[in-house]
Amino acid sequence: MSPNPRRGFTLIELLVVIAIIAVLIALLLPAVQSAREAARRAQCVNNLKQMGLAAHNFESTNGSFPPGFGQTPTINVPLYPRPTPAVQVLQFLENSNLYNTFNFQFNLNGISNNKTNDANYTAGTQIISAYICPSDSSDVKLFGILGYNNYFASIGATACAELGQPPAGYAANKTEVNAGLAGVFNVTLDYSSPQTLNGANNPDYLKATGKGTIASITDGTSNTSLFSEVTRSIANANTAGEVPANSYLNVFGISADSFTTSVLPPTDLCLAGTRLKYRGQQYYRGIAPTAFFSHTQTPNPQTYDCANSSDFICAHIAARSNHSGGVNVVFADGSVRFVKNSINPMSWRALGTRAGGEVVSADAY
Repeated sequence: MSPNPRRGFTLIELLVVIAIIAVLIALLLPAVQSAREAARRAQCVNNLKQMGLAAHNFESTNGSFPPGFGQTPTINVPLYPRPTPAVQVLQFLENSNLYNTFNFQFNLNGISNNKTNDANYTAGTQIISAYICPSDSSDVKLFGILGYNNYFASIGATACAELGQPPAGYAANKTEVNAGLAGVFNVTLDYSSPQTLNGANNPDYLKATGKGTIASITDGTSNTSLFSEVTRSIANANTAGEVPANSYLNVFGISADSFTTSVLPPTDLCLAGTRLKYRGQQYYRGIAPTAFFSHTQTPNPQTYDCANSSDFICAHIAARSNHSGGVNVVFADGSVRFVKNSINPMSWRALGTRAGGEVVSADAY
């Protein structure tokens, strides 16, 4: 008698096996994705921790934190470098070679795609891995070449990095007169020195004074922010159609007469302004949409970033991230904490000021 032939899988059995595999994949995939995001978030935390440490080393070496403003174009004054705090701390991030590539005799505001005529082209087109949050997957570069970043310096609970009242003849609504709203990188400017000296631009003209120091942080270093995250724009050339008009990736520029330094202008006023589609796209450029965030909006708000359109020196730029539920922030004590979107607005503003006199409880966020 011949043996029984081997029995194969029936169609139903095969479908059952496939269904079981599909269920397992459905169960495991979120866990894998969650693990990947946890790794990306951990790298983001490490990046901010390194920036915080670099800022402290800068303060120890120079007697203050990097000035967020100073020797900058205003009305009828010469052009000056305007390096961002991110550029100024490069030498303390094991990036001295890149830092030395910058020529600070030239204004960093104007780096373009002109390789031949731009002294800072090489430095301005670099990508610094420590300045990139891995959860922000975009690799779009402005003009296809300029270096981008995800970490901005805090200018406290105001939209302007400069403090005080400038002399007559300088534009209004470009400074913050309430020093209690200042963050670590806010400064005052010295207008007493002449614009030129011996026929050349005077390096002491508009020199930054009143810079942030450890001693000036009377609110406590654990309650004062240094850097936080922003989401980068996806525009290549800041032209129409690259970013949807209602996208939170935009920054909207409005006139100085309509701009308020400590309160976000109404949504309809912001949306009526000029769209700037290059937030986070120029890591070296010391203007608000490319360098600074403010505590005038809570993290990841459903409101639009709004700037003073005359020169974009002041802007309400919110901390934003691709992490679920909040943003990472490095504080002046070197710690990095995750701040939830749901934080009380007044507590968030208090975390931005260095000497506002506020008290923030440990469970406020």
